[in-house]
Amino acid sequence: MNLLEIRNIHKEYYKGDKSAIIVLSNINFSVKKGECFIIIGPNGSGKTTLLKLIGLLELPTFGQILYNNKNLINISRKEKVNYRRKFSFVRQKPVVRNTSVFNNIAYGLKVRGMRSIDYQEEVNEIIQFSGLKGMEKKNARSLSGGEMQRVAIAMNFVISPELYLLDEVSANLDSMNLKLLDDFIMRIKQDKEKTIIMSTHDPLEAIKYADRIAVLNNGQITQIGRPNEIFTAPKDEFTALFVGYENILYGLAELDKATGLSQIKINDLIITAASQQEGEVKVCIRPESIGIAKEPPKNTSYRNTFKGFIENIRELGNICHLIVRCQSEKFLITITELSRKNLKLEIDSEVFINFKATDVKIL
Repeated sequence: MNLLEIRNIHKEYYKGDKSAIIVLSNINFSVKKGECFIIIGPNGSGKTTLLKLIGLLELPTFGQILYNNKNLINISRKEKVNYRRKFSFVRQKPVVRNTSVFNNIAYGLKVRGMRSIDYQEEVNEIIQFSGLKGMEKKNARSLSGGEMQRVAIAMNFVISPELYLLDEVSANLDSMNLKLLDDFIMRIKQDKEKTIIMSTHDPLEAIKYADRIAVLNNGQITQIGRPNEIFTAPKDEFTALFVGYENILYGLAELDKATGLSQIKINDLIITAASQQEGEVKVCIRPESIGIAKEPPKNTSYRNTFKGFIENIRELGNICHLIVRCQSEKFLITITELSRKNLKLEIDSEVFINFKATDVKIL
């Protein structure tokens, strides 16, 4: 069931001379309940504006925003307030009120009608979780930038909304707050009653969290799909260049205690990774990390070697992309055109691909 539907959204801003700047054009997509939907694109592509429209912070020039089949355009002010209380909008730059840390975090619950006696425990729990214990009575605006970021994150996650709108929230976070944000997002993803729409310009962040990705460029969506579709089969040159091409595979990881390495079963392949993880994982391997040869490699440092056949060749000037099928899986490999000619690689050539365990990134 679709929680949210965006239909033909168009947004213009008008300058002093009354000329129009088109920020978003012909935006159409839907988001299912419990989904993590990532909007990826460069700075200035319209990501923030789109999230503001979904969050009812601005109105589109025309188009429809349906939430549980209710069109949210032109609803009454009272209805808009009620719907906005179902959402949480986490901004890139932290916004905190000129009051204590505790009051900041409790504010969202208070305006939603909860009594102090009811939200005290929830606020204290998230203060502990956020690493803000002992700062409850401090004015939030007197804290360091990193501490203010933690307060802003906690403020938006404590209200437990139906829909989280996260706008480039990791862009300016230090490592401690990145870990906190990651913990929150992973906790939300486990709750299938909660939905996330998140913008980012970081392809690896999109791979890590997304169930589906929408690519936004110059105010238009160029492609929507699962991460492996976006990164291994981009539909246009912009998407291909922006995402940098990645091999993304889904599997089940088990730790080999004898070697300390992870063994990841991906259908009928087993990939070895240096990272020590278990359970369901996403595997990411950059195309330039994969070697290719007509014979099995003699270098024993390659933990991963698979026989396959070349399905497709894309010539891109001095380099080319090879699509190699190894049993159930396809791999994208980048080599120079000169290397391809020297190896006499053609479509249907039998080849051996290889990569190190350290080249396998687990997300």
